[in-house]
Amino acid sequence: MTKAYPYPIESNAISSFPGSQSGPSQVISLSQVVRTVRRNLMLLLIVVAAIFSIVAVMTFQMVPIYQASAKVIVDQRENSVLDVGVLSGLPAAPGVFETELEIITSPVLLKRVVRKLELQKYPEFNPSLYVPTSMEVFKGRVTDVIKSLIPGSKEEIKEEAVLTEEEKAQAVIDQAARILADKVTAERDGRKFLFLVTASSVDAERSALIANAVADQYLVDQLDTKFDETRRTNAWLDERLSGLRQELNVAESAVEAYRSANGLLSTKGSTLTEQQISDITAQMITQEAEYSEKRARLTAVRNSLNAGSGAEGMSEALQSDVIRNLRTQQAQITRERADLETKYGPRHPDVISIVGEEKDLRAQIDAEIRRIVSSLESEVSIARRRLDSLRESSNNLKSELSQNNRATIRLRELERNADASRTLYEDFLSQFKETNQQESIQDADSRVLAYADVPQSAALPRKAVNLALGLFLGVAVAGAIVLIMELLDNRVSSGEEIEERNGVPFLGNVPLLPSGIGSKVQPGKYLIEHPMSAFAESMRNLRASVKFANIDNPAKLVTVTSSFPAEGKTSLSLSLARISAMTGSRTLVIDGDFRRHQLTETSGLKPEIGLVEYLLGEVELQDAIHRDAETELDILPLTSTRKTSRDVFGSKTFDAMIERLKVDYDLIIVDTAPILLMAETRVIAAKSDQVLVAARWRRTSRAALTQTLGVLREFNANVAGVALTFVDLKRLSKHSGAALSNYKAYSKYYINN
Repeated sequence: MTKAYPYPIESNAISSFPGSQSGPSQVISLSQVVRTVRRNLMLLLIVVAAIFSIVAVMTFQMVPIYQASAKVIVDQRENSVLDVGVLSGLPAAPGVFETELEIITSPVLLKRVVRKLELQKYPEFNPSLYVPTSMEVFKGRVTDVIKSLIPGSKEEIKEEAVLTEEEKAQAVIDQAARILADKVTAERDGRKFLFLVTASSVDAERSALIANAVADQYLVDQLDTKFDETRRTNAWLDERLSGLRQELNVAESAVEAYRSANGLLSTKGSTLTEQQISDITAQMITQEAEYSEKRARLTAVRNSLNAGSGAEGMSEALQSDVIRNLRTQQAQITRERADLETKYGPRHPDVISIVGEEKDLRAQIDAEIRRIVSSLESEVSIARRRLDSLRESSNNLKSELSQNNRATIRLRELERNADASRTLYEDFLSQFKETNQQESIQDADSRVLAYADVPQSAALPRKAVNLALGLFLGVAVAGAIVLIMELLDNRVSSGEEIEERNGVPFLGNVPLLPSGIGSKVQPGKYLIEHPMSAFAESMRNLRASVKFANIDNPAKLVTVTSSFPAEGKTSLSLSLARISAMTGSRTLVIDGDFRRHQLTETSGLKPEIGLVEYLLGEVELQDAIHRDAETELDILPLTSTRKTSRDVFGSKTFDAMIERLKVDYDLIIVDTAPILLMAETRVIAAKSDQVLVAARWRRTSRAALTQTLGVLREFNANVAGVALTFVDLKRLSKHSGAALSNYKAYSKYYINN
């Protein structure tokens, strides 16, 4: 089934309606921004002008401030006096330069500047010398009056302590230093080893003097710090050296005492026991060789004897002079015996005598051999005993060496302690000598690269910047105010938002009628008196939109309702009914507001019988209907005296009446009570062919309209759309789209706007 939405000429020309979308559009167009600005243009201009004026007045009343800057460069030198406390040369470590910046603006350094330049004598740094202007006196009085009016804002009077003249002077200097701290800044120039010391003052020359004095005092502070650190370090080193010297003596004495007590005397880097073991080891090697040799000789001799070899087979015998002599004699006797035996025979006395001599010689040789063997045995025994003695001595020395080695562990510990004390003592002694030598040649880690010049123009206030900032701030504040107002604004303003937010057609705008002098204009009468006005045209368009909301089934029974009272619902119902009657259609308007019956009062009727009387069966229907003489509109009113608690709209009598009236009339309009307040309105809305919802322009809230349409959907009512009432067409262009912005062009078609 196709629906047509004929719009009045005051409405927006929207080609299609997003019936399936119920949420608002999330895209803010430029035209919406322009309309918002136009709506609040006067507020925007007032806020911008006020803030700009305040900033301008404050700017031109500000006292000129002059700024001068001195440059201090940091020398990166590695000539440290001592590694334990005296610093010379700033390392390029994180945080070092930030620390130096804090030193430049420290209270101690600034107090020196105050004393050097005698800044406490100037009112800028001594508030007690400042003479306020008449404007400042006035502001102070106004402030005091305001504070006195605020409960609990009275300041308690504190008793001031009695100070001496010296304490008062110091207090003045301290106060001047605190004020100076707000006027002096120090910052690093990018990543360079450069500081910019900037000073501000109301006097141009004084600003340069302050900047240069701060830079000089920073260098002086560095030198003073170094001298103080060096002196403190020397005193500490001297005291420390005395203690280290005593510790070294005690450690060395402990080493020697322990060495003597444990027999750990040493020469040429080794202990006496180690040297003795070395000597005995060498002797053992020699003795073992000698013992082996002699034992071998003895073995050889015994082997020869066991083998039956004579003296000729023994090397020991051959080496003996006695045996050689005896062998020589034996050989000579053997020759003589052989000669005698040859001459005289073996039994000759001479032969027997020489044989005896030969036996004696052989006995002597045997005896000598036995002596040699015995001598060898004795030598082997002696050598073995010597070797055993050396081994015993070696074992004893090794045992002693083991004990010495265990004692050496403690000795080495004592020696390490002594060496550590000696090294530490020597290092401190060397550092002490170096510190004494360099105490008189200290220099600062920084130097002034460029002293500040006297500024030729004031740095503050920056008038152009302040004025631009004031303008920007005014625009920003005004924009914020307008934005907040727009966000807080929950009133229905245009047909676009009705369609976008609620998914129902927007049927048109009912113009706001011009106010009469001394009395309000009645819409019904105005419609009759000005049939070619914009108001009358809006009624014609509304009639067409409602009646033909469903082209296939034109509406006959139309209910007009609203969310709350005073939204123009009754005036809209009567005006819509009259314009329908004026077009020649048979039209009936029914007053369905049983509590207020405003339509009856607006139409000027004071009936004695009406709708309730007919529904109760007391009168005939034609007797209850009244005719409007000017428009031939039929009106079914309500009497002011007759009340009922019955569900009139839900009765079968009412249904039968509607069916009967549909036969007799082309259009039936029912003016009901506000739907959010009265339940019977929902009943008649569900039975109507179309429902027209009236919403007062810039007064009805979006939430109320959404709730109203939600109730109608719950009762399956056919909502023809929403009409905005009391619309100021001249202001509407600031809230609605481009089509309504041309109201002046459309107005030429109306005799009365």
